[in-house]
Amino acid sequence: MNGWVYAYYVLLVACFIISLFHLEHREVKILSVLLGVSIITEVIVELIGTEGLGFFIVYHFFVVLEYSLITIILRSGIRDYRWRLLMGVSIFVFCFVSLFYSFVLGGWHAFPGINITIESFLVICWCLLSFFSITPDSEASIFRHPVFWLTLAFFIYFAASVSVNAFYNLLLENDTTRARHFFAVLNSLSNYLLYIMLIKGVVCFRSNRISL
Repeated sequence: MNGWVYAYYVLLVACFIISLFHLEHREVKILSVLLGVSIITEVIVELIGTEGLGFFIVYHFFVVLEYSLITIILRSGIRDYRWRLLMGVSIFVFCFVSLFYSFVLGGWHAFPGINITIESFLVICWCLLSFFSITPDSEASIFRHPVFWLTLAFFIYFAASVSVNAFYNLLLENDTTRARHFFAVLNSLSNYLLYIMLIKGVVCFRSNRISL
């Protein structure tokens, strides 16, 4: 593992620890579960080892939990019942489709690129919906709104990483070493932005007076 990955592990743990001090907010409570699952997933991957491709099986299950929890977080800021219902239904549909593809079509030992691509497309759609649903106080800047930062974090992460995730299996077939290096660098950079903005969002829950 290179320094790119270690650095984002530090941010991941820091974000998780900070979230534990703000569990009175529902969104942060769900986020802390997501971060906890992420930490456990990375620990399991490290224990399995990344020299082969057997560790990919962990991500097939993680992507289902990740999409479910992120959608619940974004759903909490949506007021329209119809959109909330659609987002809730999408969780069950995605879980079924993702696991079906992994078990029947794609195989557990391949990187879940198709699964993550579908997840990314859905999360980006929900983020756009969340952006338009944010209604900060008339005197408050949107940059002080915690939901804005949570939504922006997920939007930038999935928009930035969807390209490499979608074609990772193809890249592995052509040049395994370069593919892994490229994936590690781009994925780590995306994670840096993700956790920095998540931390900002969590801190904004504490006081709307906090601003950049």
